Amino acid sequence: MANSAGAARRVLSAFLAASAALWLDLSAAQAASDAERGEDLYLRYCRGCHGADGRGGAHTFMPHVDRLTEKGYIDLLPDEYLYQVITEGGAFVGKSSYMPAWKSTLSDQDVNDIIAHIRRLRLH
Repeated sequence: MANSAGAARRVLSAFLAASAALWLDLSAAQAASDAERGEDLYLRYCRGCHGADGRGGAHTFMPHVDRLTEKGYIDLLPDEYLYQVITEGGAFVGKSSYMPAWKSTLSDQDVNDIIAHIRRLRLH
């Protein structure tokens, strides 16, 4: 039993260390984000569903997508969450599986640039 507890502590410690390293990597990348470049990427990869202004209603893809610019929603979501949604897809975070995982298409820098652009969109 003592060996199980020790193993569990080692696994937990390794997980926490890996999570901290990922957070530091994301924080550094976010600091160097380019919202202008992110706008170009957003228009290419995201506009079809989320609309050019982030208000949804593009009606080019089903199901209908709600606004990314909803005040009291998007502004409360941390960048790390948006990063996960974009890279892993909607189903990864319990959202629609119609939101694809872009990790094989977009680099980490691309994703952080898109997030920087989303943060500049006007909230409604």
